[in-house]
Amino acid sequence: MQVNHLDIVKKLADIESDVILKRMLLKSQKMIVRVYMIEGFDLASRDLGGFSDPYLILKMGTKKYDECKNYILDEPNPKFMKHYDFEAVFPGCPMLFIDAMDYDDLFGDDLIGGTSVDLEDRYFLPEWRALQNKPVEYRQIYHPSSACSQGQLKMWVEINPANCAPEDVEPIWNISMKPPEEFQMRVCVFDTKEIKMMDDEGTSDVFIRSFFDSRKDALETDTHYRCQTGNASFNYRLMYKVEMPRKDYRFTVQAFDRDFFKSNDIIGSTIIDLKQAFEDV
Repeated sequence: MQVNHLDIVKKLADIESDVILKRMLLKSQKMIVRVYMIEGFDLASRDLGGFSDPYLILKMGTKKYDECKNYILDEPNPKFMKHYDFEAVFPGCPMLFIDAMDYDDLFGDDLIGGTSVDLEDRYFLPEWRALQNKPVEYRQIYHPSSACSQGQLKMWVEINPANCAPEDVEPIWNISMKPPEEFQMRVCVFDTKEIKMMDDEGTSDVFIRSFFDSRKDALETDTHYRCQTGNASFNYRLMYKVEMPRKDYRFTVQAFDRDFFKSNDIIGSTIIDLKQAFEDV
């Protein structure tokens, strides 16, 4: 006889789920809790006049991972890209605590915010156990002094058997950051239109300066002297060595009037976001 009534099928499934749960609660299982920490977002600052220098502390029971030596300087959106393993026994597994800290070599490290993960709640939940790939989570972190979120941590958790056949061992996902790639970027400056005249006699000695970081990689064209029409001509190529991935893809282009007896006058400036172009490459 076939059972097709939806209510009956659901009730039978609930009964089977309860039986499985009782069996799991009565039997101790040694497991490996694997925590993948990907990145953080909008971490609150604990430094005056700058961003925090974040690192993570993960603790479960007596085991602790302290990433103090690997703090990330002045970064509200850090990328961690590591995994951490803990041995645990279910039922009875302790809570997992994750703290984001701000490194300070003078006055001691400060807590940015923390979160706690109830692992038993996941382990004994049939819906979570049924997922082949565990969901990526965005967890808010909190400080004891405030009810407001101090940022987010992007992560996911797996709970795998500690003792199983080699062919059944869950693979470790490689989430380490890709090594940087070096590219050559060529900027061709042809000419200008309607450049403002900066000198009293109605001329400008125009040159173009462009950079990602003005202190490290700024390059300039030659100078079009005594431009009177606003149409300065260069036909000049600037070549940059750029590593990707990088933190900032904003490229600044500036037009200047060159002066020999005082500082150069800036005529105008613009910023071009090249992130999509680099990703396409």
